[in-house]
Amino acid sequence: MRVKLFWKNEPMRPAIGRFSAKLSGKNAQDFENEIDAWLQQNPGIKVIDIKQSASGGSMTGSLWLISVWYEENA
Repeated sequence: MRVKLFWKNEPMRPAIGRFSAKLSGKNAQDFENEIDAWLQQNPGIKVIDIKQSASGGSMTGSLWLISVWYEENA
């Protein structure tokens, strides 16, 4: 079994500037797109489990971590 890690700092941080309303959450969408692209590039794997973890709080920015546990040549 193998694992692929994905992480993103402050995925829900709103964009700064005049387009902030349009771009709020864009980091989270980019994060999702990154994971989807990896899954599409690896069609021969069998996903066994996916775990999500988050950290951070009022004094530090948030961090999202996704681990995809998989077997190759499935």
